[in-house]
Amino acid sequence: MRPDIIEIDETPPPTREPLRLTALDKDAILLALTGGSVVDWTGLSFRTYDDVNAFLRLWMCDVSQNGWARERLQYVYNQAVNYLEEHVGLTFRHEVRRPRDVRDAFLRASMRDRFSRDRIQYCAVLKLMHVINHLEMQELRSQCAFREIDLINLANEKVLDAAERMRANFPLRAFYGNRKTRPSVITKLLAKRESTAATVFDKLRFRVVTETREEIVPALAWLFRNLVPFPSVIPGESVNSLLTEAELDSASDLPELRGILHPAPTPVNPDSGSVYRVVNFIVDLPVPVYEIPGVQPPTHRALLGEVVPVMVEFQVVDAESEARNEEGESRHDAYKLRQRARVYERLGRSPQARR
Repeated sequence: MRPDIIEIDETPPPTREPLRLTALDKDAILLALTGGSVVDWTGLSFRTYDDVNAFLRLWMCDVSQNGWARERLQYVYNQAVNYLEEHVGLTFRHEVRRPRDVRDAFLRASMRDRFSRDRIQYCAVLKLMHVINHLEMQELRSQCAFREIDLINLANEKVLDAAERMRANFPLRAFYGNRKTRPSVITKLLAKRESTAATVFDKLRFRVVTETREEIVPALAWLFRNLVPFPSVIPGESVNSLLTEAELDSASDLPELRGILHPAPTPVNPDSGSVYRVVNFIVDLPVPVYEIPGVQPPTHRALLGEVVPVMVEFQVVDAESEARNEEGESRHDAYKLRQRARVYERLGRSPQARR
């Protein structure tokens, strides 16, 4: 990947206090490394209202500042409860059905010290809220008239701003990214085994390069605390061909982080070199659609919110592994040659036929 959007100064930053990981960080890291889904979870790790507020701000839903955001949260909660009652047949106690503060649902779903029927029901409601929010982001995207390039530019600006903040607070070697050109998208579609209608996830992609391998896990935690809401990780699209279980154990004293990694898998992309090593995950990054010129917010913003998703790929790697990835069969030009050979094969030609 070539840096043509963001290139941050590689001068080593001053030494800073190490980022201490929390149980919430564990949840996010688990998704990034294994590509699971929050819909399969049985509990959360929110401890305070501040935890919940920070999480909601990542969705551009600041309940501490905007009245419509609190209404939005209640509206989605009510939709989830209604679905579970009408289509799943669940029965809720009044405290669960109509909580005094919807943020309490996040805290109650995080109580794992004992069995609780209410906790299970709060978890079910939050899972439905996640699904409904995803559907309504897509609905808002279909209702607003804008160019895709405007949306990608918004996502790029959002990540660029986070990159500057991360650089100021974290010992990075580099944070850079690029945007796929139209010919690159066509080539990738032709090279994929599925079909030409297959999704290209990395139209907008960024790479975070840490000074050492030990800083990869804290870097992931920083991204999920400050930029990416962890439920936005796209299930089944994560690759960890870099970190081992031992490295993950040494990165945190949290027992929950132990044993969640399997031996380094074969990279999902068959054109990548066999020694290519990276942590890679895809997210639906929420961006504020009403910041696009000409797009007007509705009178009742609480109904669909104000964000739409943009697919963004993140790669996290340490400086030493990054250098090795640019050697031998893992080189970018070697990757492109393998990709072109696959395109020739699918088009019924051979690489020699082009000469």
